[in-house]
Amino acid sequence: MDKKFLKENFDKHCLHNFKLLKTPIKGIVIYLSGCGHVVTPSRDLEVGPFCAENSILYLYPLCNPHCWMNNRALKQVEATIECAMELFGIQSDIPIGLHGGSMGGYSAFHYALKSKYNIVAVDLNCPCCNMEYEIYCNQLAIIRTYYESAIDDTDDFNSYVRENSPMNMVEKLPKIPYRFAVGLNDTVLIPSQHSSLMIEKMLGEGHDVIRVDYPSVAHCNLTFENKIEGFSWLCEKVLGK
Repeated sequence: MDKKFLKENFDKHCLHNFKLLKTPIKGIVIYLSGCGHVVTPSRDLEVGPFCAENSILYLYPLCNPHCWMNNRALKQVEATIECAMELFGIQSDIPIGLHGGSMGGYSAFHYALKSKYNIVAVDLNCPCCNMEYEIYCNQLAIIRTYYESAIDDTDDFNSYVRENSPMNMVEKLPKIPYRFAVGLNDTVLIPSQHSSLMIEKMLGEGHDVIRVDYPSVAHCNLTFENKIEGFSWLCEKVLGK
């Protein structure tokens, strides 16, 4: 990877709130997008000012819209954080929080597990947790994008699905705080097969998990006020409160 080019063209590969920060950076929040959000990212940036008010650098790496945190996306996010640290004078051990919805939630589980940086908390919005259900029972929604994302990473797709389903990673996930925003009106990733199962399994393994239900919310369709609830929690964890 050409990190020199990435650093020289950082604003074209990562959206951020750096110019809004008026105090020294005390932490970082990484936004990991859902399918397609990279194409229309405007609403995903609306929490940038709130993070800046809390001395938090908000980074939104522009990965492939269907990356599913594959090996290429993992390297890109790692390189993006490294470049941000160099550009903005940040220590490598700074606390980092993750936020992701849908595919971004799936990606947040994977990045929390695999990152070399100091991940301290994860905020999830209607996350994709049960890949075996989606691939084998609900094939029209995800299977093509997921297969595309795995082409360079495996020669055994069925094994890849099992091994990379967050439901099957619970024992390996870092013991950090997790917050789930569950849209009970979600018909895309139905809670009974995703968040509810994942939360139950994580609690059984002793994870620190908070669940917040939103009865009228469809898939990832949180209001701005709902989002601020999650980002308030995430910023507090990043700041050690």
